[in-house]
Amino acid sequence: MNINDFPLSWRWTESSHAKLPQEILDGLQPLNEELAQKLSSQIPVNFPVGATRLDASADNQATTEWLSKLDVKSKLVTISWKCDTALALPWTTFCKYWDDFCYPSSDDADLFLENGQHFLRWNHYEVFELDLSAI
Repeated sequence: MNINDFPLSWRWTESSHAKLPQEILDGLQPLNEELAQKLSSQIPVNFPVGATRLDASADNQATTEWLSKLDVKSKLVTISWKCDTALALPWTTFCKYWDDFCYPSSDDADLFLENGQHFLRWNHYEVFELDLSAI
């Protein structure tokens, strides 16, 4: 699937939202519906007890720095919004543009490492949950 055919592409291709540079768009790899559903089936209902939480509502720059400092060894991560909507992207892209992938009030999203390990959750009430044991 081409990024322009992805249901959420307007978030990154429309000037009314965030028009990301072409080299960034080229790094976004939409998953087909079957793969997105398979990934979605692995998402736990509840995050592990003791997960690290970050309130991202106050300071976008602080959140960017927090994400960038995580010891994520995967070059690519996959983000899943719904059972049929997911894409792979470079971890560095997610860190830099996280607020274009995680909308407050509307999005709940889960992130996976290259090995398929679920490690990060965005909650629509603007909180990240991190399972440190996964990274």
